[in-house]
Amino acid sequence: MLRFGAMVTKKEISDKSCKIGVIGLGYVGLPMAAILADRGYTVLGGDISSKIVNKVNQGKAPINERGLPELVEKAVKSGRLVATVNTREVVKKSDVILIVVQTPIGGNKKPDLSCLKKALETISENLRKKMLIIIESTLPPGTTKNLAIPILNKSGLVAGKDYFLAYSPERAIPTKTLEEIQKNDRIVGGINEESAILAKQLYSNITSGEVFTTDIATAEVVKLIENTYRDVNIALANETALLCEKLGVDVMKVISLANKHPRVNLHMPGPGVGGHCIPKDPYFLIDKARELGLELKVITSARELNESMPKHLLEIIERALKATGKRVENSKVAILGVAYKGNTDDVRNTPSKAVIEELMKKCEVFSHDPLVTQDFGGKFSNDIIEVTREADCLVILTDHDVYKSLDLEKLSKVMKKPGVIVDGRRILDPNKTATTGLKYFGIGL
Repeated sequence: MLRFGAMVTKKEISDKSCKIGVIGLGYVGLPMAAILADRGYTVLGGDISSKIVNKVNQGKAPINERGLPELVEKAVKSGRLVATVNTREVVKKSDVILIVVQTPIGGNKKPDLSCLKKALETISENLRKKMLIIIESTLPPGTTKNLAIPILNKSGLVAGKDYFLAYSPERAIPTKTLEEIQKNDRIVGGINEESAILAKQLYSNITSGEVFTTDIATAEVVKLIENTYRDVNIALANETALLCEKLGVDVMKVISLANKHPRVNLHMPGPGVGGHCIPKDPYFLIDKARELGLELKVITSARELNESMPKHLLEIIERALKATGKRVENSKVAILGVAYKGNTDDVRNTPSKAVIEELMKKCEVFSHDPLVTQDFGGKFSNDIIEVTREADCLVILTDHDVYKSLDLEKLSKVMKKPGVIVDGRRILDPNKTATTGLKYFGIGL
């Protein structure tokens, strides 16, 4: 086995004799730790949450991710995965460190790098020569150079000379995290060529995709542009939906036919954009560009439009109730879907929050979600009949598979007459819905 303090080499990474520490056991960190352990590495995971650490050490996954419970159980039983709240211990006992902590934005739309700074400071205090440090957290451009390296170099060691440093942003989404970590291509930025080569070797042992090496600054921008592209594409779909509503055209038909073009791939419209990455990554670029005296007009406009969609959905709900002779005030609105996207329990930045909180100011709100166990202050149940009983309006905010096959006949019988559906995800067939006696409204229709 590799002795602590010895040089990490490509061979040690290849033959899995090095010990790996993962700081941050969240939606990406825990799957990464479990995969590494499954591939034969000895992994020590660190997280500030004792609840997460205790569950992991019991062989349980605190995250609802397909395949993860089985993988965590297997990794813990094998003895190759152990978790601790002592991140200092993680650094001391590891030869390779992966930083996978959250880097959210604050209320001022500026990056909050406090968790990253804390992790870097812990590493700096315990850094040894020839360790390999890899940052996976999403970073604003220039963060590695201007924040990470100065903190790490407080150890008295020099990046690229005394220790290896790389940046390799994760490329995975909830519900497919395990699959994408092991199949997607990977971008690795190194402080020098040796750092990039070592990090590439590690990821080559994990993914069947290709691993591309570059400099760290380029890798930082690549990650942000990937999610910003999606945000801009969704904004185009949403703006098209707004136009189609005015024209009396169905946006779903427009998008379906437009995507028949070999070079067109429009995303789907919806009530807004959620999750940890897409709502914040464009702001990392916007904020950095402003520091440099540049306004990113397209990216900024796209973000503003997507953030306005919950308000637009509220307008559709009001219009739908008015069409059935009702008002939002004193109505009962049943919300289907609290998670930000289908088939996950992830509520981070979910558009449902804004919709639910605004409706609660005017009417009774009862929410349902098959995977989530909470809402944002209103009534909540995992029993869809209980939620929809005596409801004046049914609003779909999440594209869970279970909602795509709703028994609308059954639901129409327990709702108040006349009943109305507002489809914020366009997952139901308007014509089939009409045959159940429910009036259909949807974004882009």
